[in-house]
Amino acid sequence: MSARSTIADLLWWSVPSSTTEDAKAKTEQLLDKHRIEVIAERDAQIITWLTKKAGEEGTSNKDSRTRATAIYRMADKLSRGAVRPPLSAGPDAIEYAVAFTEDDQDGVQVHSPTESRTEAEARVSRYLDMYPTAHLVQRTVHRSKWTDPATP
Repeated sequence: MSARSTIADLLWWSVPSSTTEDAKAKTEQLLDKHRIEVIAERDAQIITWLTKKAGEEGTSNKDSRTRATAIYRMADKLSRGAVRPPLSAGPDAIEYAVAFTEDDQDGVQVHSPTESRTEAEARVSRYLDMYPTAHLVQRTVHRSKWTDPATP
């Protein structure tokens, strides 16, 4: 079990919510926000260190200037978010929506994307009155193809 899972298991019960699923989702959101803050602090420390190292290279000869310029560029790219270290990639978030087919149209229509599975399930039940083929679908936030949701 990862440290994140352990913290989530210990923390979710203290998050005010009407349902267990919602409390666990809010806990995951809080942990994601914390992770982003930690990554930003780490990136700031790396940028400071790179800038310091670039200054230590000096400008006495062409090789030193070339190394210093390369290090300054790396610090600049990191500060702009152009370089993301592999550990900065956050976990994939899941997005849920309602999918259905209409009698007069080809293909599947996808409506009302949300991060809340509970909210999407409630929408599916409302859509079923008009669209008997309505069902829940999910995708990762990085805009992958829609798939049927995993069983909770």
